[in-house]
Amino acid sequence: MRFSLVFPIALILLLFVIQFPVVHSTSPQLITEQGFGLNRSASLTINIVFIGITSTELNSTYLKSSVSVPPLKYQAILAGPLNTGVIFNFNYQLTFADNSIVTEFAQYLLSIQKLQDTPPIPSSPSGLVNPYFTNSSTLSVAHNYFYDADRVESWLGSNMTLFGGNPASGYTLFVADLSGLGVPSFQYTEYQNYVAQCRPCLPQPVTAHYYNRTVTDPDLGLRMTRHFMTGWGGSGRFYYMDLSAGPSYWTNELPVQVASQLRGIDTSTYYGKLWMSKFIGAYVNGAVNNLFAPDQLYPVNYAQNYNVQLFVIDNRTTAEQAQGPRLKATINQTQIQEGLARLVPFASVTIDVNYSNVTAYPGLAAIVSNATTNLRDPLSGRPIVDGDLVYNWFTTSGIGHITNFINVTRTTTRIDIPGFLFAFQGNYTFGVPFKEDIGSPNPQGTFGGEALGDMVLIGFSQSDFNLGNNSTYGQPGKGAGFTHAATHELGHMMGLNHPFIYDLTEDFTNTVMGYYAYSLDFSQFDRDSILRGVNDELLSFALQALSTTSNTLFNSGYISTANQNIVQAENLYNTMDYAGAVQYSLAAAQDASAAQQFANGAISPALVFGLIGVAIGGAIGLLLGYLIFRRRKPAGLQYNRCPTCEQPLRWDPAQMRWYCDRCQKPV
Repeated sequence: MRFSLVFPIALILLLFVIQFPVVHSTSPQLITEQGFGLNRSASLTINIVFIGITSTELNSTYLKSSVSVPPLKYQAILAGPLNTGVIFNFNYQLTFADNSIVTEFAQYLLSIQKLQDTPPIPSSPSGLVNPYFTNSSTLSVAHNYFYDADRVESWLGSNMTLFGGNPASGYTLFVADLSGLGVPSFQYTEYQNYVAQCRPCLPQPVTAHYYNRTVTDPDLGLRMTRHFMTGWGGSGRFYYMDLSAGPSYWTNELPVQVASQLRGIDTSTYYGKLWMSKFIGAYVNGAVNNLFAPDQLYPVNYAQNYNVQLFVIDNRTTAEQAQGPRLKATINQTQIQEGLARLVPFASVTIDVNYSNVTAYPGLAAIVSNATTNLRDPLSGRPIVDGDLVYNWFTTSGIGHITNFINVTRTTTRIDIPGFLFAFQGNYTFGVPFKEDIGSPNPQGTFGGEALGDMVLIGFSQSDFNLGNNSTYGQPGKGAGFTHAATHELGHMMGLNHPFIYDLTEDFTNTVMGYYAYSLDFSQFDRDSILRGVNDELLSFALQALSTTSNTLFNSGYISTANQNIVQAENLYNTMDYAGAVQYSLAAAQDASAAQQFANGAISPALVFGLIGVAIGGAIGLLLGYLIFRRRKPAGLQYNRCPTCEQPLRWDPAQMRWYCDRCQKPV
């Protein structure tokens, strides 16, 4: 092909490239909430399985309506308050267990049933009392029927297929009413007798059933009973609540068979079915907001390593230190590390525990001494160390002495989490003075520990370490150490909230983030929350970056792979394989960041297109010069040219043909 043809074709192609419109990368459909910009939508199916409740007792349409249960939820960061950008959309399914399955479950409960009677007051210094039934003027005895919570959860988990199994992307909520199935339950007549306003009354017995467990402190061996629960869950993606159990002193909720009669509800009527649906809906709300789609306390952030630095500081007297326990016996480093590692399986978790006496830090010793007050919290009766003063001494937003202990970094490579654990003398604990009447009990007046965003503060005392010596427990030499509280507060620092902020029922959950259960484990709900949050953070970053990044010749490869990784992550995310999705979410974020840097960096589109423009200008100049100044043919006899080498031909009179001297052949 001649140069005169090649050059124009190349020029046309080049002009086509540079005139191709700038495009933006495509991404999955986004939901925009006014005021918050880019958002992600997470769909969850909630399968509500009824045990002992039939479809004729409810108005299913009313139960599934937005009047009774939340159709969606904007996830919040409560320390802000902020919005994470995640919108949960809920799809509710109702499943009514067959009579045979209900009967089998009730028989199982009866087979593990244990009876323990309790009087209104302890019969011995360490005797069990049901804290709800303590009115000695109307109560003769409480017959408490207990069912091992862990065994009940295990039975439900192993028989999940009988109830349809967990949804592919969602959770199962078991809602039971066992009052008519032979399970001993609190009745309305017993309630009337117990709350009677007569003096004197003839004391009457009551009967109630609960779910119980016994836990042992991992440090100092104190055994603690958690006997008065009305629900349980957390080992899997399901939760069980028994509306006929209780009443429990922890929640003060009346069993459904008592609550309905107390309000004069005939559950067989049209309104009675609406009332029952709304009653159940209140419990569904608690489980959905507390467990299945919880808010975050602090933002959940991705890191390759979570580095926990704990400083355990002894502020006890010399005599108390000699009495024991040793400071190293009050915390289990391995248990804390293993718990956090299960929370973030995609990363490494390191725990470093430093032990010292407060006298090793004169400035800290002085501030703790100044913060040690004569104030006593009216609710607990314990004297307080003003936690605000100690925190102000540490925090960089205050005096900033934390840098004497650790230089905190927070990057995607490593997040440092510092914690200061104090062993106070006597019965002291951290507290915060309030402007309200100091004589008014305030449940927030004292705290064993706090997660403050930039650090953890925990204050236990010699009395906590020897709690078993208290007559309430009657376990000489036993006590409670730091491990449970440290794991709890570190969970907060990772972003986890309490499981009971919307409904106390969910405090009966197998999670260290709760209060009542005293569990040492993070629940499946906790693990889902953290892993879902990490994916949300990475994917939101990737989508935001791609939505504002121009697609050019230099970054299109990164944009393409970013979108491919987003699709992979979303597929795993939507099947609740949150752990498996992290690697793709991270790759998507990295690719999107690279694409953004190429678009905005030194090799920017403007520079590239400018260089192309210069090249095009030069090419056009050369073309015009060629067209204008190319050699003209003479006006006389013209020579033809060789089709092979394009050199002029000469006429050979002998052959009577044109001949090419270069190719040495006639043409």
